[in-house]
Amino acid sequence: MESARVILEVVAGLVPGMPQPEMTRRWVLTSEDWEGLSDEARGIALAELNGKAQGYAGWLMLQPDRLNWVRLDWLWP
Repeated sequence: MESARVILEVVAGLVPGMPQPEMTRRWVLTSEDWEGLSDEARGIALAELNGKAQGYAGWLMLQPDRLNWVRLDWLWP
């Protein structure tokens, strides 16, 4: 079983503090993926993961008629 090394999670909602599950997305870099990368490649992988999460969060922010807040969290399990 693969374990997560880092998770980027984007949550959003209408009511403050109450995420809408259908808007939640996660991007995961596993320990298996991480161990196979050089230091430079690790930085690139984290930047790519962050770019995907930031892009999704940005798209959500363009929907003020449906959402009042958007949050991106880095989770280190």
